[in-house]
Amino acid sequence: MRKLKMLVLAATLSLSAFAGVVNGNVTKIRTYDKGNQIRFESKIPNLSFQVRKVDILKSMTRIGKVTSVGDLERNGLISSEDRAVVIQLDRVKDGLHIKSRNHSMFVTEKELDKVR
Repeated sequence: MRKLKMLVLAATLSLSAFAGVVNGNVTKIRTYDKGNQIRFESKIPNLSFQVRKVDILKSMTRIGKVTSVGDLERNGLISSEDRAVVIQLDRVKDGLHIKSRNHSMFVTEKELDKVR
């Protein structure tokens, strides 16, 4: 059921202006390149993940999950507990799942093309 739901969401996202899913909410996700870091930012809810570029490229070229350490920003603030959070990157055919302990983000292929 979950895979079917993700396929329907991916099909919807490819036809619309939205670029991802954050905690189950369809929203637009923007990608920013800051030196050796890549930042994935959504507006609703206001959440962003900042991960090393090497780990993003590794997860995009390999099959399976890649575990990384990054920063999680909620509502424009990075608290001490949100620094150096363990983040799991899982590449799927139509995008990338970015998961932390309590939050998840799905970035579509269209937005990932900007990273390459």
